[in-house]
Amino acid sequence: MMVLLKKEIRNFFSSAAGPIVTAVFLAITGVYLFVIPSQYNVLDSGYANLDGLFATAPLLFLFLIPAVTMKLFADEVTSGTIELLVTKPIKKSSIVWSKFLAGWAISVIALIPTLLYMVSVGLMGVTPFNLDTGGFWGSFIGLLFLSALYTAIGVFCSSITRNSIVAFVISALLCFLVYYGLGVEEHYDSMSRGVLDLKDVMYFVIAVYVFIFATIIRVKGQGTRVKRHILSVIVIIVLYVASGYYVLRLDLTSEKRYTLSDNTKNLMRSIDKPIEVNLYLDGDMNSGFLRLKDATQNLLKELKAYSDSELSVNLIDPSSSPDAKTRNSVYADLEAKGLKPTMVYDRDSKGGMIQKIVFPWAELIEDGDTINVNLLKNIQGMSGDENLNASIESLEYEVTDALRRLNNKTPESVAFIEGHGEWNEQDVYSATEKLALYYNVDRGVLGSDASVLNKYKVVIIASPIDKFSEADKFIIDQYVMNGGSVLWLLDGVRTDKENLGIANEINLDDMLFTYGVRISPLLLLDTQCAMMPVNVALEGEKPRFEQMPWYYAPILIPNPSNVITKNIDGVKADFSSVIELVGENKTELQASALLFSSAKAGLDKAPMQINPAVVTLSPESKFFSFSYLPVAVLIEGKFPSVFANRMVPPEITSGVKERVKESSGAKMVFVADGDVIRNDEHLGQAYGNHQFILNAVNYLADDEGWLLLRGREFKIRLLDKNLITEYRTEIQVATILAPLLLLIIFCFGYQIVRVRRWK
Repeated sequence: MMVLLKKEIRNFFSSAAGPIVTAVFLAITGVYLFVIPSQYNVLDSGYANLDGLFATAPLLFLFLIPAVTMKLFADEVTSGTIELLVTKPIKKSSIVWSKFLAGWAISVIALIPTLLYMVSVGLMGVTPFNLDTGGFWGSFIGLLFLSALYTAIGVFCSSITRNSIVAFVISALLCFLVYYGLGVEEHYDSMSRGVLDLKDVMYFVIAVYVFIFATIIRVKGQGTRVKRHILSVIVIIVLYVASGYYVLRLDLTSEKRYTLSDNTKNLMRSIDKPIEVNLYLDGDMNSGFLRLKDATQNLLKELKAYSDSELSVNLIDPSSSPDAKTRNSVYADLEAKGLKPTMVYDRDSKGGMIQKIVFPWAELIEDGDTINVNLLKNIQGMSGDENLNASIESLEYEVTDALRRLNNKTPESVAFIEGHGEWNEQDVYSATEKLALYYNVDRGVLGSDASVLNKYKVVIIASPIDKFSEADKFIIDQYVMNGGSVLWLLDGVRTDKENLGIANEINLDDMLFTYGVRISPLLLLDTQCAMMPVNVALEGEKPRFEQMPWYYAPILIPNPSNVITKNIDGVKADFSSVIELVGENKTELQASALLFSSAKAGLDKAPMQINPAVVTLSPESKFFSFSYLPVAVLIEGKFPSVFANRMVPPEITSGVKERVKESSGAKMVFVADGDVIRNDEHLGQAYGNHQFILNAVNYLADDEGWLLLRGREFKIRLLDKNLITEYRTEIQVATILAPLLLLIIFCFGYQIVRVRRWK
């Protein structure tokens, strides 16, 4: 068998046809990936990857592999050596397998020079060699499986005709039909992402074996044992069917991009109704949105792999209508459903700017209920590439969040505490509306029953201004000791009618200190702040307003390392204070800052006059000498009870079974500003306030760790655009010639070794 294998490889590279075929394949591949403008052009994509190679390989192989395999049997028949070959003491199956392995080996050898593309792309990266090497090799393995199938088809076609040209044509046609008509495309697409699934591997093994088996029958002559091969096919098919019931997937990508969390897998197994997804990311889009589209489709494929019910995806291009009137009507219908478009500016083939409308949305439909999922993050201060990367990072969370809402028939409850001058329902309507998508939202006073809060997952205390009684504090304290979670939104300073800032005395200092925080009577003034209109006209002139910085309204910086605040916009505060961590129980508690001031902030101690003339203060003033002061923190762990050594307040008349002196584990978020939750679209500028509140409540209520999915991080692997612009022609020439040069060196080396051996 090895003798025949070496013979075929030697024949291929000994003739001029073999190297020429390989050279043409490499030249076409290089031109297609680096010269011809298309969505697969590496230089135009801007990303340091070779996805285009693996996407175009099925078509490029239609030329290479039929050319490699067309003579394997056809020439033997034409020259009459097939009769001599089958009379040798060699098994007929061994002859076929040797031909197949030789053809496959030649195909692999032809692919090896394409590895130089990885070196080229690595050198062009903004960060050199910032490549997903694991994903590349996983995709390359998929390429090897596809080449094995095409080779098996080519060997079969070569065995059914005497004419090698006819064998080439039939092989190319059959490979095309098998790839696009028999499900090979779906299995290869899965592997070309860098994910090896047992079911995909078994599919290729079966397909290869079927064509090898057909070839064996074709050249068998009399007496070949067909039953044994049929039995082998049956065994492999049984294994393939079994693989559909046992999911075994190996994600070779660096960040495990296609590995779902255990929570997501369990969620998909629990859904018992069909899910339909309308994905509006289709049509003419730039490379960034194509990446978002591919990432979304890949996620949906992964979800489908673990789903016990049907999950169907409809790709929709909102701009596909032939005339403007119909197209605008479609746009209007989508906007009416809450799907807002995104304007994208791109360059045409002549270098001019063109505007495109993209709807980065998905509709998830289950049992008549629909939830819209915004797939695109648009975070201020981030570049377009960074926003697209953040969008891909959060896809699993956003989609599974919608699925959980669709299937959540018995939502948990959260409660706003009243009775201390907190914001009323109208003041926090927007935040309440968002919370109501996930929870039953209640409001009420505490009363005298110590167990009144037990049914709530989270309690929200939003900007109280009146003192808490000892009974109120006891109820909240025991709620926390029994594992309850609280979102505290407290002001350190409040203003009176004379614009005087005074300490907000609400009788919570001892309680907060026990829990590890202090909210001091200080006002934060920050150079990173909202603007306000100020009349700058002189006395007697017509009023003339200009936007001036209102330092009392800081735009707080979210902590990008925390799942609550990752990838959200800045949070607008109003007359905010700062938080100080205190106490001696820090070993039992873990604190994480969520919101900060900017690098230039100042503090004013109460009592103080709120002076509108502060807008004239220079940002370079020495007053702004503080940096990154914490305004919101998350604290988790074992909290001590403020009533550990106190009597139960006499106002508590029921609900006390056993007083708990330390929590077994609880979570609380403290924010030194009550205005963070208040309705506010300041000057038409949307901030991240409501997303922060929703994320904080979701985290506090989350016992399963769903919000941890927001912490996924994918590296941005970008090409150096300046380098490509300056040396584009040189790069194109080098990337095309380098593989050809490697092929030439191999062929000359092979011939030198062969001549020396014969001598």
